[in-house]
Amino acid sequence: MKSIADVRLYCFTPGQFLKERDPVEIVMAQIRGGADVIQLREKEMSKKGRLTLGAKIRDLTRQEGVFFIVNDDVDLALILDADGVHLGQDDIPIRAARALMKDKIIGVSTHSLDQARDAVSSGADYIGVGPIFETLTKKDREALVGLDLLRRIKDICPIPYVAIGGIGKDNIAAVTAAGCHRAAVISDILLAPDIADRCRILKEMLVSRPFKG
Repeated sequence: MKSIADVRLYCFTPGQFLKERDPVEIVMAQIRGGADVIQLREKEMSKKGRLTLGAKIRDLTRQEGVFFIVNDDVDLALILDADGVHLGQDDIPIRAARALMKDKIIGVSTHSLDQARDAVSSGADYIGVGPIFETLTKKDREALVGLDLLRRIKDICPIPYVAIGGIGKDNIAAVTAAGCHRAAVISDILLAPDIADRCRILKEMLVSRPFKG
């Protein structure tokens, strides 16, 4: 990958969907299927556990030419020499993270036009927009923003934006129809009987229409 603007399919470590499988094999399956990003997202794992897993994923993503992003934790992102960090609205401000991350990627979750504008003005490299659809992945998720926010955000957002929240093969066409050709997908991929094949299907749907931004 050359830049975050080239990203289409944004994927994750398995977290609550591990189900006694090998997390590295799950990540490798996503990469084989076309994942452009792997985010280390392990809400219930100790920091030591995240460090151990993260080191393995860092090696794999570097070898495969895929972006490696750490969720929430700037310290861990720096220790692992990740490509970047993804911050929530309640995490440290972008400008504080930038002082430590330097030229690495900083992404931010946004749930409104105002939050998107603030992320852009604060120096984010990309934003996540959602939740678009109902999702069980986050226990304390924000209210649904729906497809309307995607349609509106494309006119005010000069940086790459990624749709997230309940996205899968049955509704991803609605995301691209709303003008967004980047999607973060968790459960639809991690619970699929063939992870690599599901990634291929989703990636093809993301790139099948002319890309405009």
